[in-house]
Amino acid sequence: MIIIKQAKDTIEDTVYDALSKIGYQPQHERAVIKPCIPSPCQNGCPYITDHRITSGVIDYLRHQGIKEIIVGEGPLRDYERTFVVSGYEKMCKKRDVRLLNLHYAERRGIPWDYGEIQLPSLILDSEYINIAKLKVHTSTTVTLSMKNQMGLLKKEDNKKIHLLGLHRPIAALSGVIKPDMIIIDAINGEQGGAPGKHGQEVRGINLVICGNHLLSTDAAATKLMGFNPENIRHLKIARDIGIGEFEDEMIGLPLNECQMNFIPLTDHRRIGNLYYHWTDETCSGCLGLMAEIRKTVLSHPWHIGRFIQYGLLQRLDIMTGKPKIIQETNFSYLSRIIGIGDCMSDIASKHGIPFVPGCPPKAVDVLRKI
Repeated sequence: MIIIKQAKDTIEDTVYDALSKIGYQPQHERAVIKPCIPSPCQNGCPYITDHRITSGVIDYLRHQGIKEIIVGEGPLRDYERTFVVSGYEKMCKKRDVRLLNLHYAERRGIPWDYGEIQLPSLILDSEYINIAKLKVHTSTTVTLSMKNQMGLLKKEDNKKIHLLGLHRPIAALSGVIKPDMIIIDAINGEQGGAPGKHGQEVRGINLVICGNHLLSTDAAATKLMGFNPENIRHLKIARDIGIGEFEDEMIGLPLNECQMNFIPLTDHRRIGNLYYHWTDETCSGCLGLMAEIRKTVLSHPWHIGRFIQYGLLQRLDIMTGKPKIIQETNFSYLSRIIGIGDCMSDIASKHGIPFVPGCPPKAVDVLRKI
């Protein structure tokens, strides 16, 4: 069953009411909540789960008699800063719940399609609530509850999933670990932007989506965003391998009354004449490097000068992941190409492209290569 609930009164009360109407009854004495807080962003940013959604879940679990509640996430970078800036550290202290960095969690090996994968033991032995964010993604078009589960993984397994092809491993992971409840924060959302922009906020959505099956809940959110689940590779693969179905019983606000048309992301980002390209193999480390490069540029006059010369006055193409074809005709004759990240090593060598190693490389090393 899926419910789409319009936010009224407080967001916490909206979540509580949605879980009540869907008839959610926890089956374990301990609960682990997995929001989406991958990097240091202010609460209310369309990139992370609003901590008021998580607070509403905590209130509901407490009312259901759950005394031990843990909020766990494996941020991509700046772990402690992520918890502070997002407001999660303060919220968890106020609610008297434990905040856990999943990178430091005890793990258990679980068999799956690609051998064995290490998952946090707490998740496997507790009520597990997956709280995703309504947003687009560079490689998977949408990033909802199935994609949110990658935050449960060790860094090396996260990177491995990209190298395994990304889409099928995400689907396969959903057959290994299944949440007891899925919630999608659609108070606001993130869609693609105009040329030169990576993403932009979609405001005023004010919805909360709850469901008890990963695939059907993600499929409903995908439709709400204006995309066809048949065209989302990891969703289609999940259905084809028997994870579940797209359709489910729905209550609350009818889907056709709140459907939108989100703009998908492109496979590159542009700032001036600097183009940053990625593929399915580009993991979050290199995807987040563009922001680090920009921050590093502003830290030193020498970097600013080189950036203006090679990233604004001349075209510069930075390649990540494993681009299938690199042809000179794809770029201006004034363009310079640089490959970054260990995934690009063989391709850079084959095409004679300047290369910056690392997984991910340091932003300063990329700027030095420029």
